[in-house]
Amino acid sequence: MGRRFNSRLVKIHRSYTVDEAARLLPVHKNTVRAWIKTGLRTIDARRPALIAGSELRRFLEEKCKRRKQPCAIGQLYCVRCRAPKAPAEAMADYIVISNTTGNLRGLCPDCGTLIHRRVAYGKLDEYRAILNIIVMQAPPSIRETCGPSLNCDSKSET
Repeated sequence: MGRRFNSRLVKIHRSYTVDEAARLLPVHKNTVRAWIKTGLRTIDARRPALIAGSELRRFLEEKCKRRKQPCAIGQLYCVRCRAPKAPAEAMADYIVISNTTGNLRGLCPDCGTLIHRRVAYGKLDEYRAILNIIVMQAPPSIRETCGPSLNCDSKSET
């Protein structure tokens, strides 16, 4: 599995040598040379090889798009398997985050870890046609207490 590269670091109006591109994207020079062999175009055939910044950015963005695996309706993403999967036994929990969104959570049928997907509440009916969904409320992140703070420096009057 490959790494992700930040294509926004590449300046499109600049030319890069293999060494400069490698230092910019923290990779080895041989990685940039391998990219040239697999489709990264250089400005010309002369040495040192110069790569246009716009071409380098285009190549990295295409590389990122090829790696994406969009989930279909009824699929959640398994981080361990690195692939979209239908949850085991077609069961999932919907954990409400706000009035409009929430997280679908289920178990991966292959590795048994939790798989997730963010879903708008309005689209939940599309998923209910495929999955058995139980809606759960998220626990409150901040709880109110009635008691006084014990770390108080105020002195009580007697």
